Amino acid sequence: MKKLVIANWKLNPSSLKDAQKLAASISIKAKNKVVLCPPTIYLSNIQYPNIGSQDCFWQEKGAFTGQVSPLMLKDLKIKYSLVGHSEKRGVGETDEMINAKAKALLAQKITPVICIGFGTTVEHDDLEVTDILKSQLDIDLGGLDSSKVIVAYEPVWAIGTGHNATPEHAEKISIFVKTKYKVPTVLYGGSVNLGNAKSFLQQTNVGGLLVGGASLNAKDFNQIINM
Repeated sequence: MKKLVIANWKLNPSSLKDAQKLAASISIKAKNKVVLCPPTIYLSNIQYPNIGSQDCFWQEKGAFTGQVSPLMLKDLKIKYSLVGHSEKRGVGETDEMINAKAKALLAQKITPVICIGFGTTVEHDDLEVTDILKSQLDIDLGGLDSSKVIVAYEPVWAIGTGHNATPEHAEKISIFVKTKYKVPTVLYGGSVNLGNAKSFLQQTNVGGLLVGGASLNAKDFNQIINM
């Protein structure tokens, strides 16, 4: 069964030429379904079957300097968009904003990938983590058809630290989100790399991966998407 692997390039690479070279190096016939999320400025110049954005705004147009609307993304044939990434939450994005973004994306038939896990710590047990995630998802998914969204669980302490959660923990969280919120696909993200990706993909309820730094290495990423 195919799983979904999303590459979040964040603020990389530093030139369009390098971004195009990286995209051209990623297999389009992988074992799993792949989505590339390059920086917004490159979206219209990256060729790949599935392209996603790293964020969006909740209004279609207006006096919102520097923002990108789902309507603009639709015009570029963007199919997915991350919302609520911990790096956005960390600078003040609220669950109410995330909910508004998700609704705006769905209105344009773009699939929101709602990131949760901000506020968790490595010391929390599974019950404490689910309490935090519930407080986020109750608002993030309010008024939405949860069957049309994807949730990506990224414990904030694992992002970019080299300390990933265990596959068993990721499986438990995936079951919780799928069961309580009827979300069909739950991804795991947070220091995913070539060495641990397979252990997450082998979990029955983990629907795939949200990959950060490892997605910038075409050789490693191609191996991950073919696991």
